[in-house]
Amino acid sequence: MSELRLVPAALAVWAASIACVLAGTHAAVVVVALFCAGSALLREWGQALLTAGLGAASVLAAHVRLRIADAWDYASPLIGTVSGQPKLTASGSWLTRIALPGHPSTLTVFSATLDDAIVPGATVAATGALDDNKIAGVTPVVLNGEVELVAPATGYAAFAQHVRETFRAAATARVGDASRGLIPGMVLGDTSLQTPVEQQTYIDTGLSHLSAVSGSNVAIVTTAAVVVATLLGLGLRVRLLAAAVALVAFAGLVGPEPSVLRASVTGLVGLVAVLASTRTEPLHALCLAVIGLVLVDTDLAVHYGFALSVAATAGIVVLHPLLYRALAATGWPDIINRALAVAIAADVVTMPIVALMAGQVSLVAVAANVLVAPAVAPVTVLGLIAVILALLPGGLEALPLFIIEPLAWWVHAVATTGAALPLATVAAGPVAALVAYGWVMAGIVGKRPRATAAAVTAVLCATQLHAAPPAPDYSGMRAHVVATKADVDPVPPGTELVVVLEEGKPLKRPVVTQSGIPVLFPNRAGP
Repeated sequence: MSELRLVPAALAVWAASIACVLAGTHAAVVVVALFCAGSALLREWGQALLTAGLGAASVLAAHVRLRIADAWDYASPLIGTVSGQPKLTASGSWLTRIALPGHPSTLTVFSATLDDAIVPGATVAATGALDDNKIAGVTPVVLNGEVELVAPATGYAAFAQHVRETFRAAATARVGDASRGLIPGMVLGDTSLQTPVEQQTYIDTGLSHLSAVSGSNVAIVTTAAVVVATLLGLGLRVRLLAAAVALVAFAGLVGPEPSVLRASVTGLVGLVAVLASTRTEPLHALCLAVIGLVLVDTDLAVHYGFALSVAATAGIVVLHPLLYRALAATGWPDIINRALAVAIAADVVTMPIVALMAGQVSLVAVAANVLVAPAVAPVTVLGLIAVILALLPGGLEALPLFIIEPLAWWVHAVATTGAALPLATVAAGPVAALVAYGWVMAGIVGKRPRATAAAVTAVLCATQLHAAPPAPDYSGMRAHVVATKADVDPVPPGTELVVVLEEGKPLKRPVVTQSGIPVLFPNRAGP
């Protein structure tokens, strides 16, 4: 068990930060003491010392950051730098995170409108009313008001924004509607062209990680750099240097935000798993990543995204070899066995976290991820080539975009088809999700993969056939009521539902606005 020697310390650092944020410093000290006591009972004195030292560092870092954030003067206007891409929420307001000079975290600001020039790296002034932060974190408040531009982004941040805008324009001009929002998301994590309906579709089918900067994106980019260096006959050190350069360039283009930092580190762990011949080094790398990230940014400890990244990486590193060996006995094509092993390994450890976070889980996530797996790496790698070519004159990006458009269409088709199934998602708690997947794992590892696959398929088919699609619940939504379709625009900020009172023939399919807001025609009832 020597390969697990960093696990207690990593868990102690993580748990101590969570306890400090949620329950206070004294609770965090108790958590560290319990970890140390456990190591002492096992007579692992070195382990107890390491856990005590790193745990104390985690408690101290979290305590200091919380004290600074609590004592901060949040009087308007607050001048800072935009951290990460602003996001349009489902209610129609804009969410912008601002890094304040000297502040240990970021301040979340909600505004009804947002200037197009407010991009990552821009200096802004935020004004408005303070409210308690409902999401656990270092910063105790959020701001509801306005965000005004003080100075545009400069330097590398401005260049990165130029790259994103140029590639977004190229995708808009050269690919179809189904691929337009997905390609920038899969390549640069830019989801600005995706409607809220599309984003929810990817969430429901377990494919949302493809449209965000995740460890898999980083692993694909760095692995591609390693492959190119290997083909050129370069040594191991130069290959690793090429991977590091590719990682820095990719992270810079995507933008400086916690999710990118998280994805970069977990992606490097995935690269270690690819290059290493044993599971020992990846596990050590993952533990070091958790320790380093939590010590640098306490907020990450209570972010579901961080938990999902770490869990997925751990699942792939630990469970993938076991599942692959069991699935290999089926005689199925190797590419299917590998894709299944990766999808199941990631899903089995992340599903309880998703159930805790959202109260529901996707029943089609594994199948969807297996079906799109062959398309992910080509879209990412050729998409990055298209990004470079888009910066050059001549329209050379048209060729790689032409190649990857059908692949992105396939991903979109899998997502829309899967999300349309009556039981694409079901309500479930973390315990129920863990128990259900435990039976699946037991069947596969117990050398009954074919019987397990047949049983799961039969259950899913039976539930889908007998399930009725849930009726939409529009109660309590903020409605924009108009007489005809021509009166819909402009849609007021904060609108959640549009009601059109005109009469006519029944509609054959649901209708949404360009921004994804549902449109109801009560006098034109249809399916």
